[in-house]
Amino acid sequence: MPTRRAVLGGAIGGGVAVALPGEPAGVKRSMVSREWLALASVPGASWATLRGDEISAGGEGMARVGGAPVTTETLFEAASLSKPVLAAAIHALVGEGLIKLDEPVARRVDFTTDPVVREITPRHLLSHSSGLPNWRADADSVLQCRFKPGTAFRYSGEGYVLLGRLAEAVTGQTAAQVVRSRVIEPAGMTRSSYGWAAGQRVAVAWAHDAGGEVLPDAGPPRYEKARDAGPHRPVEAWTNADRAAAARALGRPELPIFTTPNMAAGLWTTATDYARFLRFARRYPGMSSPAVRVEGNLGWGLGWAVEQAGARRFAWHWGANDGVANLFVFDPEHNQALVVLTNGAGGQRVYERAARVHFAREFDALTWLQP
Repeated sequence: MPTRRAVLGGAIGGGVAVALPGEPAGVKRSMVSREWLALASVPGASWATLRGDEISAGGEGMARVGGAPVTTETLFEAASLSKPVLAAAIHALVGEGLIKLDEPVARRVDFTTDPVVREITPRHLLSHSSGLPNWRADADSVLQCRFKPGTAFRYSGEGYVLLGRLAEAVTGQTAAQVVRSRVIEPAGMTRSSYGWAAGQRVAVAWAHDAGGEVLPDAGPPRYEKARDAGPHRPVEAWTNADRAAAARALGRPELPIFTTPNMAAGLWTTATDYARFLRFARRYPGMSSPAVRVEGNLGWGLGWAVEQAGARRFAWHWGANDGVANLFVFDPEHNQALVVLTNGAGGQRVYERAARVHFAREFDALTWLQP
């Protein structure tokens, strides 16, 4: 994974095309081309655009190198694009009166005795201003804040897993069930889930390294190994105790990064479904209201990153699991968005080019994301 991310944490299926700036009407180019994928050593990509309420989508390349083509039905790892989906579910619970944005999480979830950590609220977690680390991998490590909650930005996957535990505490459901009932189903995300059952055949994208070779221990095999180590029921029904038991069965510490489903990075989705989510999430304007400054024109709202570009405000988020690279850029005011999902470690070069072409502009976010 690139340094900054570590610190912070072919066939066409229904292809969409766009006109480049300065080209005459009728001259069209694909949103993601085979040439771009080849240059970045990425086997495949799926994308979707949102204009008003209309969604167009397509796919290019292969779901697995040498294998089946990517289509609009191919499932990709959302990676950190999972976080905004959970955030929308938290906003739904706020609307139901089950969560208060400024009530300390420790009043509902017994997760720390540290007096500073006990000050953390859902507002801090949603905006990555809790001071918590991205991930811990040492079994003996404890949660600590780098700064007073609410005073600075620090990207934290652990914080979003904690939001999932809060959702479970106030509803009596698992976090995945909360997201399904509050976001996935009402948004019409018919292909999205936190994994599939044993024996179920799905069209799924595999993860690939920077040279375009399959990562045999990442992507679908990693998920299936974790699924088979836990209770024999859908992973969306796994409790926190079930998730911990599955991690132990694999010889891993009972830490959030090793849990399944990982609510900060464990969603499987399609570009079409994710565009449906963005259309749905407009009902929660707080997601786009800057809550903490990141750098320059970049900030973080209560659910995703924001870039103020003159009179326009763009929401965006990236996702990077092993061998996976994704991005969305969204203008909520005009209901325009681009989603790009790729199955290669070099996918950042593909989604950056697609974003620049689609919106005909540069983004500070893309510079900030440079390795």
